This record gives sequence, structure tokens and C-alpha cells, in this order.
Amino acid sequence: MPPQIPTHRMMEAFRAAMLNGGISAAADALGMSQPSMSRVIADLQKIVGFQLFVKQGRTVKPTEEALALMTKVHQSFLGLEDIARFSEQLRKQRMGRLSICALPAIGHSIMPDAIAFLLRKHQNVVVSLDVASSIEVAGRVRNRQADIGFSSQGLALGEVENIAEFTADCVCIAAAGALPAEWDHVELLQLCGRPFVALTGPLQIRLESMVRDAGGGLDIMAEAGLSLSISELVLRGLGISVVDPYTGVLHKQRGGITLPLRPSLPYKVQAMALGDTRLSPPAKDLLSFLQSAADAVKGLNK
Repeated sequence: MPPQIPTHRMMEAFRAAMLNGGISAAADALGMSQPSMSRVIADLQKIVGFQLFVKQGRTVKPTEEALALMTKVHQSFLGLEDIARFSEQLRKQRMGRLSICALPAIGHSIMPDAIAFLLRKHQNVVVSLDVASSIEVAGRVRNRQADIGFSSQGLALGEVENIAEFTADCVCIAAAGALPAEWDHVELLQLCGRPFVALTGPLQIRLESMVRDAGGGLDIMAEAGLSLSISELVLRGLGISVVDPYTGVLHKQRGGITLPLRPSLPYKVQAMALGDTRLSPPAKDLLSFLQSAADAVKGLNK
């Protein structure tokens, strides 16, 4: 005759008794009568073949076997909790999901605020964010690994289309006290003759071309590939730099100096999606938020 298997009700009653310090408290926690709880525990003891609780004065204490059994029961209930969490995620995904891929300058600066805004407005939408290079952004949108992408380059690959554009001017960043207090902007040639931290990539190439055309040159002391890393180096007094306006706002919030650059160096962010994609309300709200953010940094840099 095969051995009897404890029911989930028995395991639930046993777990409640262990967590609540006794059968009476467990009955209250589960909304059961004490006689019913006692019967369930008694039935479980018959199946497992050993005593689970012993009386000590007015209290009931678990046996050593009960403590050992609780370890397995706890693991089982953790598994059930994982299933419940996973089910909730699936439910939310059926209600809506927005997958975003953005270049680091956007992903590390304004995008966290944008996602927080979306989740406040669309509480049943699951939002995922991936940060990648501009070329990778376009590729992931094309391969349907992202619903919407944000790049600094208009890379229309195959069916990928540019659906929006946000433009604001780059800014000069420095550590607190590193620039004259009376400056309200930085002239292009004022970048020269000072230690400079270069952001490797197309933006730096454009900047150096502008400086050369003006008859100057940058004194590059350090360089990095991410705008957030540039901010970190500048905050440590390694030099000044020129970054995108969104990183500039973040740099100022972290205690650095952010000033407009003259003449201006525009920074363009392009949103892209597949041509057959119908933008969801959260995606449209995301574009609206980023447009407002671009307008805000324009106002700060005037």
C-alpha cells in the first residue's frame, strides 16, 4: 500500500502553528476553530509517523522532528510564493508591457525619471530598460527586442523608422570652484588651456573640429566612453568637459557646475520604432515626457 501524502491543508496548518507559536494562535491566523486545527495536526502526525508538538506547562513546543520538517515546508512555500509572484508578472504583462532601449547618455540620466513617471500614470504596465550603443539600439528595435529605442544617430535599419526627435545644446561641466564664479557661460576657446576630460565618440569629434576651426586645441588629460563616467572624473577635479544636456543636469544635481557652451553644440536624440508598430499610450507618454525634458534643459541653458 503506497504511503499517504500530506495534503496542502495539513502543511498550511503545520506551518501556521510553527510560525505563530502554537495551535490556538495558528487557528486564529487561518480563521479555523481550535478543534479543527487540532484534528488537522493530528492527521498529519499519523501520516508522518512522529509527534510534532509536545506540551510544556501551558505552552506547546515543536519537537526536533517538527523543526526539521519545517525546513522542507518553508522551502515548499517559498516555491509557491515564487509562483504567485510570477503569475502576477504574467498578469501585468497581459495588461501591458513597454520595452525601451536607450543610449547611455539618456539611459543613465533622464530615462529613470521618465520610467518613474510612466509607472505612476500606468500602474499596470511592466517597463523594461536596456542601455546600449546607438547602433545596438537600432538593431534591437529591428529585431523586436525593444518596442522603442533612443539613439544619438539616425540609424534607420530596414523597417526601423525615426518617429521623434529631441534637440538641446551640449553643456560644459566642471567641479565646484573650477571655473570663475562670474561666468554664466563658457566660450569655445575658454575650453583651451585647461585640463580636459574627453568623451570618446562622435560628440567629441564634432567638438574638437569646432575648436580647431576657432584656432584652438584641447588639453586632453583623460577620456572615457560614457558621459556618466565623464561626470565622475570631472567631479574629482581631473578637468572640465562638454557633455550632453541631460548628463549636464545630473552633474549639477550631484554638486558640479554646468554652464552653457557658446557657440552652441546641438545634441540630438532620435526615437525609433518599427514601421508596423502602433505606439501604445505609455510609449506616447514617454515621448511627451522626453520632449518636455528637452524643452526644460533648453530653458536652463539660455
